[in-house]
Amino acid sequence: MNGIITYSSEIKGSKDISTIYDAVSWFEKNALPKLKKGIKRKKLEKSVALKDILNIHNDDGIRDLAQLKRMVEDIKTGTHIFSRGIPNIKLVKTRNNQLLLFDGHHSMLAYMAAGRIYLEEIPHMIIFDKEKGYVEDKDIIVFYGEHAADIEDYNWKEKAINWQAAKDRQLSKRVQKNMGQLFCSIKKRMDFA
Repeated sequence: MNGIITYSSEIKGSKDISTIYDAVSWFEKNALPKLKKGIKRKKLEKSVALKDILNIHNDDGIRDLAQLKRMVEDIKTGTHIFSRGIPNIKLVKTRNNQLLLFDGHHSMLAYMAAGRIYLEEIPHMIIFDKEKGYVEDKDIIVFYGEHAADIEDYNWKEKAINWQAAKDRQLSKRVQKNMGQLFCSIKKRMDFA
């Protein structure tokens, strides 16, 4: 059975939760401690290939190749990648039902290098509006930080962010369109064997 441990938690809107990052922080503080109860395995209706997931960084935003190699070795020995008790891989569901990776690019690349193919094979967190079933484009641009104002008509799909670049070059045209393309580009820079 393709199964994944699932847990959902409804987060009521409040003045303290205005961005997706606020929602993740709320989850860490409030819902995570209750995860010991009610964890269920759920059969997935459709597998999601890691290569098809949208990325927010181009390959120039992936710098720590030594960290990637360490992560791959950990994964191969059975260790999963978590941060503060929650999966390091965090995604949002977009209006057109695609998944966008907004946190955990190094982690997902490491899982791919370790031979994982589908999202159900790795720990992850997906965020979406319960009523709509997705996250609005205007909420997705928060991932671009202060550069969000430079994205016209919330057209984030054409943009990538590189926090390691000089401030005036952090926002750039998206080159790699998905994790498959990003993985192929990174693979050229290092030996994952």
